[in-house]
Amino acid sequence: MEQDILDYLSSVKDIIKQTQLKINTIIENHYESRAEINNSRVVTIDPNKNDIYNALSGISESLAGSYAQVKDDIKDSNRISWAGTAHEIRELLATMLRLLAPDESVRNQTWFKQAPNTSGPTQKQRVHYILLAHGAGSKERQVVEKVINLQNMIEDLVRLTYARASDAAHRFKPRSEVLRILRYFEAFAYDLLNLNE
Repeated sequence: MEQDILDYLSSVKDIIKQTQLKINTIIENHYESRAEINNSRVVTIDPNKNDIYNALSGISESLAGSYAQVKDDIKDSNRISWAGTAHEIRELLATMLRLLAPDESVRNQTWFKQAPNTSGPTQKQRVHYILLAHGAGSKERQVVEKVINLQNMIEDLVRLTYARASDAAHRFKPRSEVLRILRYFEAFAYDLLNLNE
């Protein structure tokens, strides 16, 4: 009787292991298929004509693919729903900020203070870190004042754009709203990615 139970448990363990292997294979195939889809979409943006795409590619191919997907979505005026595109812009922004301003790097700054009810750096703090990294060598007072003003404007704009993208995704806003959000994103992406227009 005891041996029968042990044999049964052993066979169940083998079934579970085989099931896990099948699940892992399905997951891997899913992500490979998504990568192939993203790679086929990427070619719709001419890398020689899009500084944002090139800069994002230097940070992360999947981030650049996400941006390419948004650009492709905007071209499709026959879409029924724009919620997915709005979510994509929101995640593009959040991921870009996390990659350009990792938690630990931001936390190690002397100016960093944990904001109430948060577990890591805020988006505003991440933007502040990124912009300081771009202009850290400048000592001229006038330039520093302009950079601080610009930082404040961009930090506020980034936060508002993220909130706006979230709102558009949840309320199913039309293409014009999603296009407006993308334009805001592209406008401050030049500053966050340290690009020359």
